[in-house]
Amino acid sequence: MMRASATLLAAMASTMIFASPAEAKKKQPPAPPVPVRPAPILALPGSANASAVNYFYERRQEAPIWLTSAGTSAVADLLETLRKAPIDGLPQGPQYATQIEAMVQRAQTGDAVARNTAERALTNAWVDYVQALQRPNTNVIWGDPYLTLKPNAADRIMTLLAAAPSVKSHLQTVSAVNPYYSAIREVALAEQAASGRASDKALLNLERARIIPGTGKFILVNAAEQRLHMFQGGQSVGSMKVVVGDADKLGLPTPIIASTMHYAIANPYWHVPEHLIRKFAPSIAKDPVGYLKSRNYEVISDFSEHPQVLSPTSVDWKAVAAGTAKVILRQRPGGQNSMGKMKFPFPNREGIFLHDTPTREYFALANRAKSNGCIRVEDYRGLAHFAFGRDVTAMGSDPEQHIAAPRGVPVYVTYLTMVPGASGMESFADRYGWDRPGAMAGGMPATTGAVLAGGSPN
Repeated sequence: MMRASATLLAAMASTMIFASPAEAKKKQPPAPPVPVRPAPILALPGSANASAVNYFYERRQEAPIWLTSAGTSAVADLLETLRKAPIDGLPQGPQYATQIEAMVQRAQTGDAVARNTAERALTNAWVDYVQALQRPNTNVIWGDPYLTLKPNAADRIMTLLAAAPSVKSHLQTVSAVNPYYSAIREVALAEQAASGRASDKALLNLERARIIPGTGKFILVNAAEQRLHMFQGGQSVGSMKVVVGDADKLGLPTPIIASTMHYAIANPYWHVPEHLIRKFAPSIAKDPVGYLKSRNYEVISDFSEHPQVLSPTSVDWKAVAAGTAKVILRQRPGGQNSMGKMKFPFPNREGIFLHDTPTREYFALANRAKSNGCIRVEDYRGLAHFAFGRDVTAMGSDPEQHIAAPRGVPVYVTYLTMVPGASGMESFADRYGWDRPGAMAGGMPATTGAVLAGGSPN
């Protein structure tokens, strides 16, 4: 009897062991299904800015910029801009336009993924295009690092786009760059359509025009036109003739510069360039005291604020003429001073600046490339009034009177042989030969501005 009970208990235990898991499984809730993630929405996969664009739209929770009732009209403008973009420095622009046009058509079906994909691609292409317009320019002496041309970060470009009251207007303003650039670009595009390629002249002028701002207050010197223009709010509010560097006889063309003017100097000294000192030296050697006195020159020890004035007879002028000795020579303020009554410095490695001049007859010439690199202005009072917002004059006869500007005024010195005018595009002689491809540093020969440290070419 006991053996039978043990057998029954063992059988029951065995049944319980094998039945418990099945019974437990019946009691557990079914596992939830694995969620199927939608395919990631990508911007333009080949773009370096694709990740930034994707993150931007994720933060916006896919809020559209282009594909809205207000922004849709700008889509066609962007596609047209992209088709022409190789001339602006974005060779893949036409390819982008083809891809995005297909994306926009798919987005019209109402599919949310297709819409978001097209939206991201539009913004991605815009970021790439703007950065191409803002690419660095090595043809320029950047005297003020703040003005250096460099691409904005993708996030800033997108933030400005999203904040624009009108996407269409924002696109037009940014892509225009400035009136010079947009007008020259139209010429280049017309040449390209007619012959398959834009001329070197148009392309090089387009590159040189790219540094000019589209708005704000600034001074623009066009060495090819031999004029200075004063801009306020992106519009010219006045201009004057200038005398620029002589490349033919002196080998000293006025280089391309972007810098900022913070002050003017009334009653300035003129520090004579080294090559002119060597030229004058044989004549000085005949009568050092008489020659220097007649021209209001003096020999100084250094370029400090208060240098020692040296005797002309202490200099070996024959050695100076031979180039085996050096001397620092400056001209005191006065009617003969080559700087005239005022000069306008702006930082740059070549010692180039704007200044008045007593040699007024040059302004009547058709070719005013007569200086040693610096820029002589026709109306220093008008320039000072524009820069300072008031009339500026010397206080007495003391030399080197520094007059601070209320705020810095950017100065752009460029070389445009073609500019838009009232009756169409105006052309100027290529006196520096910079409309030919291959000019060193885009028009700045290595020998440009070989002057005394601290001095200045005239």
